[in-house]
Amino acid sequence: MSDALGDRQLIWSGIRGDDAESLSDLPQFAASFTIINAYRRRPLRDSLAYEELSGTRVDMETWDVDDHPDAPATVAFRRALLTAMAPRSALLPYRPSRFLSALSFARRETCLNLGLFGSHQFAFEHKPWVETAVAAMGIPNLEWRYIADEEQLDAERLLAQGPVMLRRSRTSGGEGMLRVDDPAALASGWPRGAEAFVSVSRYVPAAVPINVGATVWDDGVTVHFPSVQLIGIESCVTRPFGYCGNDFAAAKDIEPAVLDDVEAATVRIGGWLRDHGYRGTFGVDYLVDGDRALFTEVNPRFQGSTRASARLSVELDQPCLLLEHISAVLGLPRPDRPPLRTAVRDAPDLAQVVVHRTAPTEAEVDVSDLRRDLRALDTSCRMDVAVEPQTRVQPGAVAARFSFDARVTTTGFDLRPDIDAAIGRFAGGRPADELPLLDRRA
Repeated sequence: MSDALGDRQLIWSGIRGDDAESLSDLPQFAASFTIINAYRRRPLRDSLAYEELSGTRVDMETWDVDDHPDAPATVAFRRALLTAMAPRSALLPYRPSRFLSALSFARRETCLNLGLFGSHQFAFEHKPWVETAVAAMGIPNLEWRYIADEEQLDAERLLAQGPVMLRRSRTSGGEGMLRVDDPAALASGWPRGAEAFVSVSRYVPAAVPINVGATVWDDGVTVHFPSVQLIGIESCVTRPFGYCGNDFAAAKDIEPAVLDDVEAATVRIGGWLRDHGYRGTFGVDYLVDGDRALFTEVNPRFQGSTRASARLSVELDQPCLLLEHISAVLGLPRPDRPPLRTAVRDAPDLAQVVVHRTAPTEAEVDVSDLRRDLRALDTSCRMDVAVEPQTRVQPGAVAARFSFDARVTTTGFDLRPDIDAAIGRFAGGRPADELPLLDRRA
């Protein structure tokens, strides 16, 4: 793959700088431009985070650079990227966007875009379109129904069978999802939007949320390590279904036959993506309900789990999701990978926990005490994505991410009690108007 890149300088453009760590041994890796968490682990020609220009760490589940084209920080960020892309280079995006596509066309003569055209990728983010195709393949799923705003009564009838989930057509990280238990909540929580319809499914209690990364090649699909997703843990996130990490060690509890089903379904989904012009890395979420894996959604991009998955690949001397993405886009042949059940068995224990700002106000954040407390509980604890001093953190934004060479969850909706308590002390347990987060100490 390095030979295929040749003399092009590789530029990472993502959400977080540390997600690119597995690229660090590539001689071409020269620059990182991210929204938060500038890459600092090794020296690069260029390393810049948007938050260094704006002074604010944003909630990445609701904020998009495409929505702020004229902001002074966006203008400066764009100019810095244009300069970096002027030499012979290749741009590796975490997620394609209008912003990056525009830059790629402006630098078409010098910079190779290793991602889809932004509007092409945007189609794959429309969940009803994708899940309708997945259902047509016969893959077990949540059987979403699409109900027009004018026909909410149909959703109310579904409530007679138990709680339901409401969801907008485009969501990320658990934002835009709501559990409804009674008709009153249905009316007040109905997520109205331009499409004037809402996706509705039954709520599946006691199901375990899992995520898997994969790569679409010209000649097939490779599937990487699955993890149990951490969802809606109150010490870490305020959204009821908010994403707050991954536990690859907990995936060892999944029955091998279910892992076989996940692998087969992911390969079929990847084949559909390929048939519609997709190349490169993507992710799929499932709910494991007993002996069934129910498809929930496709993530047509890198994911919050990518860095941890890449670390496992490096430790097992296998190509990681980032390197596979580059290789697939360059048209290289698909490598062989072990069956998913074997990969899970052989993978060392690894988990990551993402801690968000849970207070309702913007403030500076000091995570040093939390880091100390978590390392006292587990010496394998490592911190990344930590916010820098003097950077203000919006409600819902990530304060830090911690990894452990250990298991941290049982169901995905719980956290190891000692870790949960430490993060809870960081939150302070005080009324929101008494925070700010700098005072969240035991």
